[in-house]
Amino acid sequence: MKGIQAEIYLLGIVIIWGSTFAIIKGVLDQIPTFTFLAYRFLLASLIFYLIFWKRIKENIDKTTLKKGFLIGIFLFLGYAFQTVGLKYTTATKAGFITGLSVVLVPIISHFFIKEKISRNSVIGVILAFIGLWFLNYSSSFSFNLGDFLVLLCAVSFAMHIISVGLYAKKVDYVPLVVVQLTTVFVLCLLIAMIFERPALNLSYSINVWWAIILNGVFATALAFYMQNRFQRHSTATKTAIIFSGEPIFAAIFAYFLLGEKVGLIAWAGGLLIIFGMIVSQKKNRQ
Repeated sequence: MKGIQAEIYLLGIVIIWGSTFAIIKGVLDQIPTFTFLAYRFLLASLIFYLIFWKRIKENIDKTTLKKGFLIGIFLFLGYAFQTVGLKYTTATKAGFITGLSVVLVPIISHFFIKEKISRNSVIGVILAFIGLWFLNYSSSFSFNLGDFLVLLCAVSFAMHIISVGLYAKKVDYVPLVVVQLTTVFVLCLLIAMIFERPALNLSYSINVWWAIILNGVFATALAFYMQNRFQRHSTATKTAIIFSGEPIFAAIFAYFLLGEKVGLIAWAGGLLIIFGMIVSQKKNRQ
């Protein structure tokens, strides 16, 4: 029962993340990419530290710092490629391509960490992959720079899912999360200082500040707390299948917030992803 409950929470993360494509897409023309990410992860890091400062102080050690830094690098690369890529492609398409991590996770896990894949998980991955293809079918088949950057984002997020699955079971997940978030903040700030010369620009519109707050609090601090806490009770492959539902919610929010539309074939793809998630949760018959 614990595994099923954990996976329900992981699905909640997917809904939150699905909303961010449209929210971020709507403000990237008003604030530099890495400045936005620096503000987002600074806010998330501060919130996390203020809430858990005592636990962090008591349980942080060299192992947590090393593992958290490594996971943070994968997380940084994922968000960097995704956010820059969103400048050159649609929010809907970015959500679809990011979902390809569902295919990459079991492959990488099998060959590099020897994680066994159940038959139902394989079926779930195949259904999710076909669903993702259907989702993208109604979009333009052109593959531009933005699409390529988001594809690199999918690889990075796949590595992040795998590394969280490996290390969140070995160390206290709370300091592990704050190290991840701080790593992303520092790397984004360094790049922003070099290429964007950020400043506390109070002239940003209210939409920008709301995007920073919503992404920092819910899509970052809350979401990564939940992922690191609950992914320990699932596998990397099942987590990836659950996360493959992100494009569905990305398309829904893109429709309501940005007016982006997809066809019936795309929604059929969304149903296949959901079906793949259900199949992956079923136990194999002996």
